[in-house]
Amino acid sequence: MTAVSPPRSPVVRRRAVPARPGYGRSGLYSSAYGRMGSGIFAALGVVAVAAGGLTPLAVAVAGLVVVAVAASYAEGMGLFPEPGGPAALARHAFDELASFATGWVATLALAATAALAALFAARYLGVFWGPLASGWTSAAGALVVLALVGGAAARGLQLAAGLPMLAGCVDIGLQALLVVLGAAFAFRPEVLGRDVHLGTAPSLGHLALACALATAAFTGVEAIGDMAAEARDPDRDLAPAAIGVLISAVTLATAVSLVAVMVASKPGGAHPGTPVLAIAAAMPLHVLAAGTRGVVGLLVAVLLTLVAHTALGRGARLLAWEAQHRQLPAALGSVDPVRQAPVAAVAACSAGAAGLVAAQAVGGGARLLAALYAFGALLAFTGVHASVLALRWRDPGRYRPVAVPPSVTVRGRRLPVVAIIGIAGTICAWLALIAVDGRARLIGPAWLLIGLAGYALHRRRQGLSLSERAPREPVAAGAPRIEVGFQTMLIPVNTAVAGTPDDLLGVAAQLAAERRASVVLLAFTEIPLGEEMDLEVEGLDETVERLAATGRAVGDRYGIRVLITHLRTRDPAESILSEANRRDSQAILLGAAGLQRSAVRRVAYDHAVRRIVAEAHQRVMIVRPEQAPA
Repeated sequence: MTAVSPPRSPVVRRRAVPARPGYGRSGLYSSAYGRMGSGIFAALGVVAVAAGGLTPLAVAVAGLVVVAVAASYAEGMGLFPEPGGPAALARHAFDELASFATGWVATLALAATAALAALFAARYLGVFWGPLASGWTSAAGALVVLALVGGAAARGLQLAAGLPMLAGCVDIGLQALLVVLGAAFAFRPEVLGRDVHLGTAPSLGHLALACALATAAFTGVEAIGDMAAEARDPDRDLAPAAIGVLISAVTLATAVSLVAVMVASKPGGAHPGTPVLAIAAAMPLHVLAAGTRGVVGLLVAVLLTLVAHTALGRGARLLAWEAQHRQLPAALGSVDPVRQAPVAAVAACSAGAAGLVAAQAVGGGARLLAALYAFGALLAFTGVHASVLALRWRDPGRYRPVAVPPSVTVRGRRLPVVAIIGIAGTICAWLALIAVDGRARLIGPAWLLIGLAGYALHRRRQGLSLSERAPREPVAAGAPRIEVGFQTMLIPVNTAVAGTPDDLLGVAAQLAAERRASVVLLAFTEIPLGEEMDLEVEGLDETVERLAATGRAVGDRYGIRVLITHLRTRDPAESILSEANRRDSQAILLGAAGLQRSAVRRVAYDHAVRRIVAEAHQRVMIVRPEQAPA
């Protein structure tokens, strides 16, 4: 047990620490849209081949599926905002095997996203050099794009803070411009159903396949889960920005696809693979049309290159997260001490994306990439919905910063209707993909089986069972030395004790600010024996909200992330130990026994402290402000 004696001031700066960066409402909206809205440029041509005149319907249905996924992402990541994304949620809701399987298929989806974005970035540059528009030349161009963005990620080069916002503004403006151009020069609503004969053109199977493929139009849906960590004022800005992104992304994608169908019906309007360029070419003056095509082609290529960079970076972080949790070899989790990037993970993800580009060039085309994205993404989406439902069922009393309404009550548990409908939708779309697309039916399961076999072998070599949770992989030798090695610290707070733990937050903030670590504020309510766990406690909600506000204020001051969670428990020590292990905390900070007012409560507190110190796998710190120097 280590004693830490902070100064009397509840918040003390060891050194000047910049305020936590964050976006306002408009910044959240534009940065998230830049990551989520650009996929339509790559997916539209693939979906149009399968759906024909019903392409707008397929995009709209996929949009509804993604809206449900985004809602579950927001709730799950609000509870556990970790780089593992869907894999982290599955780990908290189920076990290590479910976590690996979810992360492994999500990695396939991210590699396919990078490959698809790079391929179409090269194809849109075909407006300047024709051979790039198709064939092996476009595949070579895609490999060049992947090499550039992979090299940037491996060197630790980060996008400028304002670039996502700029990309989002350009994306929104470009899609709105395409809709206006199409409505002005190719508005022909009478042709929309002319070539549609439901059941034959397209067949029901191809329509279902198109709906599954159209999920690739919203490849950056994970951005919704990231918004909580990026918001300057989450309580005020998060919900409006997220809702705005989802509504505008689905609406604009559907409108662009509608315009593309009308343009394709004009003589000479078909533009296989890149129908967006056909919209730009619909202008009456040839010179003006050619100039517009060039501008559109260049902007779309840049936006898709950013999509590829984001996908590779996210895929590398996911691989590194799995390696750090002993699901993959430790080499993938090592961070280069100079570049501060998981170089091995970036290289692995880049190689996977390059292999997919080569595979589509050999046979399958861009539809193979979209199908593999849908295969992995739909399974990962199903895992997200299932994790949210499982956490609601197993841990109904936990404080949820984002609780998606409405809910249905089942045996005393409030289950989100959106997740129930969403899991049915993703399963149906995945089954349609498997039934209709033979290549996805072959390659996707093979990818999953190879991953599970490697996982089983790796766990066996480590002496771990498939579902056993193990401590995080220790920091590799050669990693940069820092004064404090904590990544996550846990501060338990009894809601029955008046006041906020300013002394504990001050110490934790000083330690966490050294490397932007996170602090988890665990508010627990002790329920006496003989009482129901859902016992009504007067003022409990207000207490939790006050603690959350205090935590956010300290986080903003020190530039760190302070998370708040609430548990009802009969055994505080057991709950504190369990939560520390669950969140892979490296330290538990406890207040001194003198802070407890009554003698009975002090005895119980001392007993809990002794048990925590004896059983904790983490370092335990006892903060004694009464011993602080003047």
